[in-house]
Amino acid sequence: MFEVPKKFDIDFGGVYRSIGRDAITAGIIRKHEELDWHGGGFPLFSVSVVLRGTGTYIDAAGHREPLCPGKLFFRIPGVSHSNLIDPDSNWLEFYLAFHFMKNTGGGEPHDAFLDYTEAGSPGYLKLKNMPDQDDSWVRSMCRHLFALDSQGPVRDINLSLELLNQCYDFLAYLRTAGDESQIALRALKLLTVILDSRIKGFSDEISDAVKEVIQANIKSNCPLPELLKDIPFSYPSLRRHFQMINGYSIGQYQIQCRMEKAVNMLSSGMSVKETAERLGYKNQFFFSKQFHQQIGFPPSVLKKS
Repeated sequence: MFEVPKKFDIDFGGVYRSIGRDAITAGIIRKHEELDWHGGGFPLFSVSVVLRGTGTYIDAAGHREPLCPGKLFFRIPGVSHSNLIDPDSNWLEFYLAFHFMKNTGGGEPHDAFLDYTEAGSPGYLKLKNMPDQDDSWVRSMCRHLFALDSQGPVRDINLSLELLNQCYDFLAYLRTAGDESQIALRALKLLTVILDSRIKGFSDEISDAVKEVIQANIKSNCPLPELLKDIPFSYPSLRRHFQMINGYSIGQYQIQCRMEKAVNMLSSGMSVKETAERLGYKNQFFFSKQFHQQIGFPPSVLKKS
């Protein structure tokens, strides 16, 4: 059983940062109340990692999922659920929560909600009524990470010292960071790390092989079926397996890798045009559009900062 190191066995509380008309909150907290949340849709989009303790997540249909160290669970705006905690289990969790608004044209911005619905597989998440012209970086991050997620609201992850260190470092950074654009990028990176820390089995060798090919051919414009032809499985089989293991598609992973490379290149002083060329984009306009869609602001903003 995973033992929480003394460094993290604290009630760090919550760090709140307002970023434009969006906001982010994160923290390490202890809980002792048996009823943590009951029945209603949560007002924020959040992810919690159980570090210690036991409890139960109950969805709107009454399905119960046990919670224990190494479990991750989402709270989704507008989605009814309940969360029970064993008050004697000395509960400790890390959480990361987002509050974001959307413009409706002509009036004050109001809360943007996520819709949770079935779409061919359990736990399909999609954004509802979120127009492309909405400039919320949180909305873009959620779309990038969760819009086609095939997993349910409770997940298994690999709880490790490395993961805890990254969560703790993010909290320390969030308290002092001055650049709003960098906060968004750091939050995106941490969420990716958490979701990538799923417990791996033997069959994940297939997923790892796909990732290696994608990373080695990051600037390739070759269609994915052709790019992955040397892996001894049909592309439809690869696609289904990869989605099941990782919770996102092969195409999403390819875009994610390109965006991470782009952030590093732009941060080191490379021009937008050269970054687009080195990542295999046919033109700078398409690269800038995709960067804006995935990260939440255009690459020129990162260059200025």
